Order: sequence, then structure tokens, then C-alpha cells
Amino acid sequence: MSLSLADNAAGRALARAQRLGYQSLPLHVMSVTLSMVGAGILVSALVELIDGGTETIPLLLSGVLWLVVGALGFQATRMPDRVQILDIFVTVVAAWLGLIAAGAFPYIVSSTFETLDDALFESVSGFTTTGATVLQPIEGTSKGVLFWRSMSQWIGGMGVIVLVVAVLPTIGGGGMDLLVAEAPGPTGERLTPRVQETAKRLWIVYVAFTLCVTIAYLIFGMDLYDAVSHAFTTVSTGGFSPYNGSLGHFDSAAIEWVAIIAMFIAGGSFVLWYKVLRGNPKPLWQSAEFRTYVGLVVAASAFVYLFSGQSDIAVHDAIRNSIFAVLTIVSTTGYGTANFGEWDAAAQGLLLLLMPLGAMAGSTAGGVKIVRLLAVASYAHRETLRQLHPRLVRPVRVGTATIDQEITNRILGFLILSLAIFGSTAMLMLMTGTNLVTGLSAAATSFGNVGPGLDEIGPASNFRAIPRPGRVVALGAMLLGRLEIYPVLLALSVIPLLPRRLRR
Repeated sequence: MSLSLADNAAGRALARAQRLGYQSLPLHVMSVTLSMVGAGILVSALVELIDGGTETIPLLLSGVLWLVVGALGFQATRMPDRVQILDIFVTVVAAWLGLIAAGAFPYIVSSTFETLDDALFESVSGFTTTGATVLQPIEGTSKGVLFWRSMSQWIGGMGVIVLVVAVLPTIGGGGMDLLVAEAPGPTGERLTPRVQETAKRLWIVYVAFTLCVTIAYLIFGMDLYDAVSHAFTTVSTGGFSPYNGSLGHFDSAAIEWVAIIAMFIAGGSFVLWYKVLRGNPKPLWQSAEFRTYVGLVVAASAFVYLFSGQSDIAVHDAIRNSIFAVLTIVSTTGYGTANFGEWDAAAQGLLLLLMPLGAMAGSTAGGVKIVRLLAVASYAHRETLRQLHPRLVRPVRVGTATIDQEITNRILGFLILSLAIFGSTAMLMLMTGTNLVTGLSAAATSFGNVGPGLDEIGPASNFRAIPRPGRVVALGAMLLGRLEIYPVLLALSVIPLLPRRLRR
């Protein structure tokens, strides 16, 4: 009875504190985000302690710091009574900026990087699951820091906002708007009537997938640390590895086939995979985007095999290398095995074209997404027919699904902005002194959240080959690519009003 009374009293005290708290959706959500970062860093500190490394104390203090800051912020703030659409975009961007800043802290306190811009670059690349790195050499870094590096990609893969909505019962009706604002694709889809339950189920599928990939890596020869670290970065399509040689370090065809299968699944829609697990594979087979995804991977792999110039190795190795290279680019994972920077120009050219494309909407992959290209193709077909039949009424379709004109307009706007950002990023890269191939591939791989590029930033190199101003440009492109432009631009548009909005 006394325990029940104590629980009731604690519950009333928490409710009273939240009623009296500072009304701010961005600060409330950011506080939860910082607590999650703190918990992740503490797990990494435990890994460092078990390994007997020297960075246990810095990681432990970093984890405690952000856990406490997040908890205090959560107690001091509450959900506003009314949420406007601009508040949603400001919240998503604010949460991601807080995530990136806190995620860079372990790199600084452990002296992994001597400059703040390098630490921020690694943090942005981690959480956006880009996989571009300035860490050199990788294998000289402590295991705890490298584990945090992998975990940052796992957190960012499904999306920190999805995790916040899953664990925050007070998020209310704004939860779906938050999910859509962060989700990698043009639309959001509920799995259940309650948005919090949808977020939970997505994370359950994500965690279960991670466990399966971990077990598969263990079976085929990795130890526990390597299996967990690579499962984090495979499932999230991030591509960070604790080794300079990436997955090529293991020199194992079996491990590469595990990664190939996992990257293919991670490039698919988690909503569709959830339905398959529930015994309903029909939506997957009916998805025009999924069929296009499969066809793209098969056709591109065949093209790369035929035109990569791998005649000096066994046929089965050349086939595996081709499939791996295509999937690591299309899924935007960015792992390295064979150095495709040394392949013939035709194969490299195709991989360059695939970099900003991405896989399916609702996946952990970056890039433009296949569904947008299908919608634009349908739109272009309609407009072509209208040249012959001006009064033609024909909806934009993706497979059998009709795309609303509002969503079509949003997709067209997104693609125009994407081209503008890609062109601007490429020009800025070239202005810093990079050569043409390096600059173009750096722009494509940053905005597409892929990781490796071509020439000086190929799989055997890293972004240290890009001058420091170019790395700052890439940092911005990675964030724009992961958040899909609109939230960032809209959040920037309200900077003059931010003090007033933070009070809401």
C-alpha cells in the first residue's frame, strides 16, 4: 500500500512539474534526444572498460553529462498546448543539431580529433548514416570511441525522432507530423491508429533486424564486438567500420554475402517488411517501387560486372564484387571491399549516377528515393501526352497508386532543390581546389549520404583528401540530404522568430 501511495505521489509530482514547465516543443524533444545520446555514450564507455582502454573516464563523463542535461531539460519543459506546422520543422532541425553537437563531444574529450570541425564532421557523418570519415588511421582509435561511432549511425538510421515519439507518451497529435518531417520519403504511413505504437513497431523491427544481422556475422567468423559494430552500420546503411579496410578487412566471401543481403533488406521499406513479418507479403509484391528497386539492383550489377574490367579475378568473385558495389551505393551504406575506384570508367560512371539516387522510401537509405523518380516519370509521361491532347485528364501514378497533386508538387520542388543543392555543392567543392571527378563525387556522395566517392575519396581513401572548407560544405550537404531539405530550409526561415517560437 505504501509503495502504491508513493508511486501515486511521484506521478502527481511529475504531472505537476510538467504542467508548470516551460512550453517548448523543440526544447522538450531535444532534451529527450540528449538523454538518448548520453545513454549511448555510457554503453560505449562500458565497451571501453571491458576492453581495458584508456578512454573510459572521458566517455563515462560525457555520457553522464548529456544524460543529466537531457533529464533536467525534460523536467524543465513540457509539450505546448498548441503545435503549429513550423514548430514541427524547427523541432526536427533543433533535435538533430543537438544530437550532432552532443555526439561530437566524445571525439573531443577523448582527443580523437584535435579540431572541432573534424569532430562535428564525424558526428554529422555518423548520425546522417553517410559514412564519410576524416578519422585516420581508424584502427589506432580506442574501441569505445569506435563503438560510439558505429552506434551513432544506428541511432540515426531509423531516426531519432521516431525513437522520441516511441518513448514519449506526451507527444500527442504532433507525433505523426514529426515522423513525416524526419522520414526518408515523400509520405508517412501509420502501421496502427496510434502514432506512438507505429513508432514502437518500426523500432521493434529495426532492433530485431539488427539482432539477426549480428548473429549472422557471428556465425560467419566475426567476434562479438565486430559483429555488433558492423550490424549497427549495416542495418542503418551507414557503413562505418572499426577497420581501415572496412568489410574488406575480413577477406571473407561469406561475410560479404551477409552484408549484401542485409543491405538489400535495409534499402527496402521497413513498413513493407513489417507487413511481411505479419504474414502479409502482398503489399511488397504489389509495390512498384520495390519491383523497380529489385530491377535496378539486378540491371546495375550486370552492367558493372560486364564493364568494370575485373577479368583478372575469378568469375564468382567478380560477380560478388559487382553486386556488393551496386548495393553499397544504392542502399547508401558505403562499405568497401574491392576498390571500385580502380575499375573501368563505365562502371565508375554508373556508380556515380547511382550515388544520389538512394533506395526505397521508408528505408534507412539516404538519397532521392526511387518512388520520387517513378512519380516524376509518370508526371513527365502525362505532360508529354498533353502536347497531343491538351485537355487530357490523367493522374500521376506510381504502380496502381494515384499520387495527389499536392504530393506531386512537393516531389517536383524537392527534385529542383536537390539539383540546385547538388550543383552548388559541386561548384563549392571545385572552388576549394579538388579535381572534377573528386568534386562531383564528393557532392553526390555527401548529399546522397553514401560515404565513399571516386578518385581521391574512393573506398581506399577518406575525406581528408578534401580541403577543410570543402569538408564544411560536405557537412552541410550531408545534413540537408538526411533531413531531405524542407525541414532545414523552413527552420532557417524562422530564425528571426525563433525566440518567440521556443516559448510555445
